[in-house]
Amino acid sequence: MAAERKRLAKDLAAAEKEKAQAQGKLGNEAFLAKAPDKVVDGIRARLAKADEDIARISTQLDRLPQA
Repeated sequence: MAAERKRLAKDLAAAEKEKAQAQGKLGNEAFLAKAPDKVVDGIRARLAKADEDIARISTQLDRLPQA
């Protein structure tokens, strides 16, 4: 269980980092003004995927018994 918790915590940190990066780009008006719509849509998709991953991993962590 401890190894699984550690792995999930690592995955959660990676998803949170991805979310922060995507939010940073989407919050940058200069980037949004210059980037093609296809690129912006891809970043929005990455943000949505990161949100889903964070929710999924958090649920898995909550369901694991404390070791």
